[in-house]
Amino acid sequence: MLYATPLAGAPGPWHTVVEQITEQRRAHIRRLLQIEAYVFAEGGQPRLPAQVIDIARMGVGFILPVRLPDRPRYWMRFRFPGSDIVDEVEMVIVYNRPVGSKGRYHYGGRILAVTQECRERIVEYVTRGNPRMT
Repeated sequence: MLYATPLAGAPGPWHTVVEQITEQRRAHIRRLLQIEAYVFAEGGQPRLPAQVIDIARMGVGFILPVRLPDRPRYWMRFRFPGSDIVDEVEMVIVYNRPVGSKGRYHYGGRILAVTQECRERIVEYVTRGNPRMT
């Protein structure tokens, strides 16, 4: 990754700093997923089918077929491929944008509440890609 910084904190001239992204650092980058899940508000409604496209221990990206109403909190239930365990996270939506021409929306949620076991499964799947987690 390349970025420019001012020399000795002074304004200009700029020099280029090269930063190498190592495998250890990349372990913190989100892993692209394609798992099915559903999103719901407090009280369990609306219950909307979601496609999880990326996940990390503190956030999740997903696609919904409709736009969510503005609410302070949402929950997501999901299951990693090959696992019998259904996980649930509480989240707040931090962004959304339309996707394509069929009225779908890409959402980003910041995870607020998650069990330690679920967090460990997320980290395991993201960093190792373990396809069978039980």
